[in-house]
Amino acid sequence: MKGPDRLAVGRFIATWWLPAVIACAVGALYVCYSVAQWRALVAPSWDLGIFAEAVQAYSRFEAPIVPIKGPGYNLLGDHFHPILALLGPIFRLFPSALTLLVVQDLLIAASVLPIARLAQRLLGRGGALLVGLAYGLGWGLQGAVGAQFHEVCMAVPLLAFGGVAFVERRWGACMAWLAPLVLVKEDLGLTVFVAGLALAWRRRGEGRSAVLRSIAYALFGIVAFVVTVKVLLPAMNPAGTWAYSLDGAATGAGTPTGGTTAARAIPSLWDILTTPSVKLVTLIVLAAGAGFVGTASPWFALVAPTLAWRFAGSLESYYGWDSWHYNAVLVPIAACSLLDVIDQWLAPERAAADLAAQSRDEAPASSNLGWRVAAWAVACVPAASLALTASSLPLWHLPDLKEDPRMAAALGALDAVPEGVSVETDTTLLARLVPGREVYWVGTTGTMDTPPEYVVIDARSYAWGDQQVDAESWGSAAHPGHSYETVYAKQGFRVARRTS
Repeated sequence: MKGPDRLAVGRFIATWWLPAVIACAVGALYVCYSVAQWRALVAPSWDLGIFAEAVQAYSRFEAPIVPIKGPGYNLLGDHFHPILALLGPIFRLFPSALTLLVVQDLLIAASVLPIARLAQRLLGRGGALLVGLAYGLGWGLQGAVGAQFHEVCMAVPLLAFGGVAFVERRWGACMAWLAPLVLVKEDLGLTVFVAGLALAWRRRGEGRSAVLRSIAYALFGIVAFVVTVKVLLPAMNPAGTWAYSLDGAATGAGTPTGGTTAARAIPSLWDILTTPSVKLVTLIVLAAGAGFVGTASPWFALVAPTLAWRFAGSLESYYGWDSWHYNAVLVPIAACSLLDVIDQWLAPERAAADLAAQSRDEAPASSNLGWRVAAWAVACVPAASLALTASSLPLWHLPDLKEDPRMAAALGALDAVPEGVSVETDTTLLARLVPGREVYWVGTTGTMDTPPEYVVIDARSYAWGDQQVDAESWGSAAHPGHSYETVYAKQGFRVARRTS
C-alpha cells in the first residue's frame, strides 16, 4: 500500500472507529432486548405479525397481502411502505419474525454512526460518546424497539444521515438521503416538504438558484404526499379511502359516518397542543433531546408534520413519549438540530483555527471558550433527560425479561400447525405462525366463506380479557356451520383443526 493510501486508511479508521464502537454497542443492546422479548413471548400488538406477512409476501415477489388485517387485504392500502420490499431477500434467508426485530435494531444502530461521527468532529471523542449514546438510547428509539417492528425504522437512518448532511452543508447528499422517505410511510412526504423549506432557508445566501432548487425539492415532497394519499392508497385500500384521514378507518373504518364524526370533532390549536397534558410532556422530552437550543435550528421544523397528525388524532396512544414507535422519527431530527446549533456556535472557533494554521500563528485560546463550554453544556441535556426518564423506558426492564415458562408448550402448539395451512389466532403466537402459513387474526375472519383450517388460542392472551376460551368451541361458534376438534392442549395453548 502506497503512503497516501495508507494515510487515507488511517484517517478513515481514526474518524470512524469510535462511532462504529458506539453503534455496535447500541445495536447489541437492542438485539439482546429483542431476543429477550421473543423468549418471553411478549407481543405488544399485532404489528409484528402484520409486517412479517407483508415481508414474507415480498420475499416471494408477491403483493403484500396480509390476511391478519383481513382476507385479501393489501397492506399497501393501509400505509404506503414499498421500501419494505428491500427486506424480502433477508426474510427469505431467515424466515422468522425475529429477523424483522433484529433488522430494526441494526437500522437504529446504523443511525448512530453519522451522529456520533459529527459529534466527534465538533466536540471530540468525549462528545461522540456523550451524544452518540444519548441519541442511540434515546426515548423514541427505545420505544420503537419495545413496540417491536414497524415500518418507520426504515426512516431512522435516512433522517440521521440526511440531518448530518444538512449540518455539514452537503445539500445534494441531504436531499438524496431524505428522498426515499416517501417510500417509507405516506406522511413522511410532508417531512421531505419541510426539509426542502429548511434547505431553502439555510441556503438563502447562496443565490436564487440554490433557493429555487430547495423549493423544488420541497414541492417534490408535497406532491409525493398528495399522490400517495389521494391516488395510491385509495386504489389499494379495501374501503377505497386513505385509512388514516378524517374520513378513513382510523375514525370510522372507512365508513361515511366516520368522516362526519371526525370533522365535527376537530379541536382548537391550543387543545391540539395541550390536551391531554401528556402532549406537553412529549414536547418537553422532545425539546430536551435537542438540548432545548436545537429548537432554534431550521432542521427542528421537520418534527412538525409528525406531531401534527399525532396530536390532531383521536387515539391517545399517539400522544405519549414513553412507548410505541411513533417517536422514532423525531429522535434523529432532534439530535441533528442540536448538533446544527453547536456547529453554528463553534464555527468562529474553527475559522480562527484555520486562519492560524494558514498564517502559522497560534490560534487564540480563550476567544471562543465560552461557546465551547456552552456547547458541552447543551450536549449534556439529552443525556440528563435520558437519565431522568430511564426508568420509564423499555431497556430499564430488560433484566425482568425472562424466558416464558410456557415456551415448550408454545413450541408444541406451533409444531401442531403444519406449514401450508390457514390458521386463525390471537396475538401471542401470531407472528411466530407466519412463516410458511396463511395467518389470520381472530377479529378479522368474519366475512370468510371457508374459515381457516386451524385455530390457535392462548387462553392467557390479553386479547380475551377475562374470558375462558377454548379453541374448539370458539372456532365452532365463530364459524357457524363448521366444526373443529382439539389436536393440542397444554398450559393454556389450544390448537383445533377444522373437521367440516
